[in-house]
Amino acid sequence: MATATTVLDAKLSRSSPGKIGMVIFGVVLAIGFAYAGTHLLRDLSTMHATSALPYILLGIALFVALGFEFVNGFHDTANAVATVIYTHSLEPHVAVVWSGFWNFLGVMVSSGLVAFTIISLLPVELILQVGSKAGFAMVFALLVAAIIWNLGRGISGCRHPVHTL
Repeated sequence: MATATTVLDAKLSRSSPGKIGMVIFGVVLAIGFAYAGTHLLRDLSTMHATSALPYILLGIALFVALGFEFVNGFHDTANAVATVIYTHSLEPHVAVVWSGFWNFLGVMVSSGLVAFTIISLLPVELILQVGSKAGFAMVFALLVAAIIWNLGRGISGCRHPVHTL
């Protein structure tokens, strides 16, 4: 009779999700890049900057925001799938995809209430001048602070604010 450890090792040592899964992932990724690219180009066409600096800073800000989403995503997914993988309720690959799908759906249907609440805490003069040096500094400070918070939360083992009480 196989022990739980060997069964788990067999599940985790399976090869990749398969060719169909990789093709579906590639198509979804390409659609996402096309959607983001067209909207970014449309937004940039309305800007009339005299130098390339705002575009460079915008690109850096987008990569820092992507880094934040990556850090935040692996914390959320790990917390969401730990129980179902440990209890063998779902296969690890299925659990991660399931978690990613529902996280994505939550972002797409949410009202943006958290983002608007955070923006309401910022000085109005900086929001109106987001293309200025002070505006870019504010955006970078927010993103870097969020990444540091997420990394610190992961290192300390605190997964939820209730755990700090």
